[in-house]
Amino acid sequence: MELECPQEGDAQVATGVSPIILGESLVMQETLALARRLAPSGLSILLVGETGTGKELLAQEIHRVSARPGPLVDVNCAALPREMVEALLFGHRRGSFTSASSDAIGLVESAHRGTLFLDELQSLAPEAQPKLLRVLESGEIRRIGETRKRVVRLRTIAAAQPSLGRVIGAGGFREDLLQRLAGVVIHLPALHERRDDIPSLARHFGLMCGARPTDAAIDVLVDHEWPGNVRELRSAIERAACLAGSETISADTIRRALRLGTAQLVMLPRERGTESSTVKTRLLRVIAEHNWNAAAIAQALGVGRTTLFKELKEYGISLRELRTDTEQRVEHLSRQRAD
Repeated sequence: MELECPQEGDAQVATGVSPIILGESLVMQETLALARRLAPSGLSILLVGETGTGKELLAQEIHRVSARPGPLVDVNCAALPREMVEALLFGHRRGSFTSASSDAIGLVESAHRGTLFLDELQSLAPEAQPKLLRVLESGEIRRIGETRKRVVRLRTIAAAQPSLGRVIGAGGFREDLLQRLAGVVIHLPALHERRDDIPSLARHFGLMCGARPTDAAIDVLVDHEWPGNVRELRSAIERAACLAGSETISADTIRRALRLGTAQLVMLPRERGTESSTVKTRLLRVIAEHNWNAAAIAQALGVGRTTLFKELKEYGISLRELRTDTEQRVEHLSRQRAD
């Protein structure tokens, strides 16, 4: 039986390296304690948190503590090509479709006796959801093009952003699948909710870069809001270490690194003094030009789908609602012309 390697970014089989999770704050210690207590139970776990809060690291820690004999298979739901999502998840038989040149084990089956980590759960294609639910309920999987069912025993950990609730409300995610995946829900705190951890995190990332932030630099970091959470903090320290040109990172260097980072985090060009309504208008124009197609819109803007949806959320834009509204308007105009 041949195992088809997934494309880069679609999934990864974790190694035995233990993740480093730093957190001295009470809220983070409580989160870690809960995760480790639940790890051996086999319960399905849903991790909910903003981007950059460490959901993937926590999933790795839960799998490590669980001591399950199988691998941790990391699946980024947002990176699965929609036209290939079922074949990648459930596997296929040679010749079952045009490009199926050999038998392939799906990502779900690859997690047998281990853990299936579904990252960016809110982006899972709707057509794959009922089949995934059936597999999780029955413990059996059938590859595309086969009649034979195979037994698969696994534990699921899913990770989603808080926007999952709106996706469910809009009909983009099945509630019964959510119930199956959310045996326990663990909320990961945003970095601004655990400011006590910023000094130790900053020094840790600084040590990795061969630089040490001064106490004054730490004060600047603690006062920052960190919309990108721990991931943004790490990037800021890496930039500051490059800018410093020495083993010490000053407060001024940190401020400069933060300014440079802010410019990179923005998807659309926002000149000083530009109104948010103008930026939203630009975004709506790009959406209209590409017929609400998220992949085409992201490509036109030169960003990934995750960044695109984060920007849409910021401006309260729903591609589904826009499309429905436009189609209704067109239908209404057509009726008026017919009359």
